[in-house]
Amino acid sequence: MRFFLTAMVITAFTPCMFAQRPPMKPVDVIGVDSCAECHDEMVDSWRSSVHAESFRTLVLSAKAKEMAKKLDIAPSEIPMKASCVRCHFTQEYLASMPQPTEAVSCESCHGEGFDWIDQHYKKSISRSERIERAGELGMIHPGDTFKVTQTCYECHVIDDEQLVNLAGHPAMSEDFEILSWYSGEVAHNYLVQESGRATKRHSETLQPVPQERRRMLYLTGKLQHVAFTLRAIARAKDPPVDREGRFIELPDGNYTYAVQHAVQLRRLELDLKKVLHQVTIPQYTKTIAILRGLNLKTGNGREMELAAMQIGQQAQVFTEKYSGGEFGEIDPLLAELRPRYSEHYAAIVKALEIRKLAESQSSGASDEEAGAEQAGTTDRVEYVDGGDEGSSEIEERMEEATIDGARVGQ
Repeated sequence: MRFFLTAMVITAFTPCMFAQRPPMKPVDVIGVDSCAECHDEMVDSWRSSVHAESFRTLVLSAKAKEMAKKLDIAPSEIPMKASCVRCHFTQEYLASMPQPTEAVSCESCHGEGFDWIDQHYKKSISRSERIERAGELGMIHPGDTFKVTQTCYECHVIDDEQLVNLAGHPAMSEDFEILSWYSGEVAHNYLVQESGRATKRHSETLQPVPQERRRMLYLTGKLQHVAFTLRAIARAKDPPVDREGRFIELPDGNYTYAVQHAVQLRRLELDLKKVLHQVTIPQYTKTIAILRGLNLKTGNGREMELAAMQIGQQAQVFTEKYSGGEFGEIDPLLAELRPRYSEHYAAIVKALEIRKLAESQSSGASDEEAGAEQAGTTDRVEYVDGGDEGSSEIEERMEEATIDGARVGQ
């Protein structure tokens, strides 16, 4: 692929074939409590996540206030502005008007529940029938790898150029890779597996993600990431370079929307090639061929939109054709991925561990017993080198946390 962007006169072209992710329909949103009736362990996990917590913190952040000022709106208006609501907030229809009730909620990812919730909970039919019927009515089921990954990248790849170039919004979630977060903070796998198949039973504790599913999330995610990144570039209209041919820098020091996405696309192409060194995947080979035939330049949006659609179709074909059992050769690549957690989640886990340690000490446990209890939890959280409030022993352990071997807050 020829990775360059050139400044040129913007010419009109056919409107983008892919609409931006629309906000949910508040009248069809039934709320988190409806999900918690049966999925309380998943909802509890969600409540600890930044997806939930951002309802309280997002509009109070300095970055959000700065962006609101550039958009000429008050920070309090953010939860009602369409370009923000579509990815950051859940609205319900209350008191005869739409009102924000959560940040990124269950229905943000699984679809508004009004039409499908009855089929989802129906006990008189088999699990497979429930999944099929609810899916036909708009539910995005976790087992539908194509739709799940599509939903994630609709928001984690930003497709609003002025939101980036004018307001200073990041062009993408930094280093976002779906399997890393699914293995970390976005913990959803409470479904018990028996003989490799899911049952109706849920566990109170998080279950391991089956390796076949890990492979499919990773491989499908890469194709979706390419498609959405290319689609974002197709929407670019601002010249990426100045009259001297130098890349334009935004006030935050980053390059413009289009250049940031073009650089990311190059990284993703290299990721595809890395996979192809291990396994043969026709959809990956076709995607690389599509990319090589493109010029990434302002005004070439229609061609890039068509290419993005073709790559999205390759992702769909891939999920329909494979189950993940065919790709054991990529397991060393997956082993390099570390689970990802936000700083918010780390703080919660850190507080829980402080409480456990403090309780063990106050109950008269010996240092050895306390250490043994601490060690019993370090398969999930490990503290090293630092300080925090509490006893001197806690101070020695608490500055930096790692969860499942992954550094948090990065």
